[in-house]
Amino acid sequence: MDQIKKASTRFIVYSALITLVGCTSFGSAVLTGERVNYNAALQITNDEQLLLNLVRLRYMDSTAFIEVSSITAQSSFQSSIQGGRVPLPSIGPMFGITGNLGYSTQPTLVYTPLQGEDFIRRLMSPLTLERLVLLYHSGWDIERLFSLSLKEINEIHNISGPPHPDSVPSHEFRKFTYIVKLLGKLDAQNGVDLLMESKPDSETQQYYVHFFAHVLETSEAQDLVSLLELQPNQNYYRLAYPSVQKEKAPVQDTIYLRPRSLLGIMSFLSQGVEVPRQHDQEGIRITSSLYEFLHLPNEKKPHGFSLKVKSQSTRPQRAAVAVHYRDYWFFIDDADLESKGTFSLLNQIFALQASAISVTPPVLTLPVGQ
Repeated sequence: MDQIKKASTRFIVYSALITLVGCTSFGSAVLTGERVNYNAALQITNDEQLLLNLVRLRYMDSTAFIEVSSITAQSSFQSSIQGGRVPLPSIGPMFGITGNLGYSTQPTLVYTPLQGEDFIRRLMSPLTLERLVLLYHSGWDIERLFSLSLKEINEIHNISGPPHPDSVPSHEFRKFTYIVKLLGKLDAQNGVDLLMESKPDSETQQYYVHFFAHVLETSEAQDLVSLLELQPNQNYYRLAYPSVQKEKAPVQDTIYLRPRSLLGIMSFLSQGVEVPRQHDQEGIRITSSLYEFLHLPNEKKPHGFSLKVKSQSTRPQRAAVAVHYRDYWFFIDDADLESKGTFSLLNQIFALQASAISVTPPVLTLPVGQ
């Protein structure tokens, strides 16, 4: 009998220890899981917001952005052990034990509308040459980057936004497309690089495109130099913004780039949103797409148009990102790697342009657990 009681006592002590240890390990496991869940939720909702605003631009509707400025969570653990004597007729009194272990969390999200003069300026300000160089060195191919981010190269215009009677003629746009394709081919041969140089005696920075020696005699490099009216057989050409001086006296060792703004990039990419036929039949007025304007079928679109947003009445089963708008689902197919790549680049540009914005109230705080 004494041995049974001693065993029961040891069982109670061991159970208490197991409960305490289990509480600690359980807490660390929950922390790991919650952090991953919050991270995934932010990534999904950021993508959805960006796609929603692309769809809005396709319909010429107003855009709106909200930032999740902070996430806080209160977590609590509860554990208890209860023991007592349990009478057993054949053995005598025994000790019994019961216990429970619980966990709860209450996250609080703070939403901040992105608005005001500072945000609008960043939305409408052209990308800087510094950010173009940074994006290139983050791994984006130069053809996609320049097709998406530039309005013109050496006064050769890219097409932008919804088409209208004064839009860029298709032959000039095709010339621009050919130029960035040549750059893309040279880049694929490891033949070009974008450089940034800081001079010790100046706060300004100089930017260059470097053509490596092994591509200087290629047909791609010679065609590119001819189209941009550059001095041939040079390894370095300066990158600069267009200026009045350039119009008066062209300098043939300089490539003049005119970048787009974030809003201009989004307006450009919004032309890849597929509008449901039902909306046409219902008389909803939208702009015609650039593909129609240029008489280009979607499968022959240039690299800069590599964003296709599909639409259907039912929720898509295989979507990288999807939003519901005007009674339809708009989404990027998860198998469409080209569109996913361009959308990812747009996300990075948005993060660069919208970063370091000083936001002010009002803010919306939501305790999610209630």
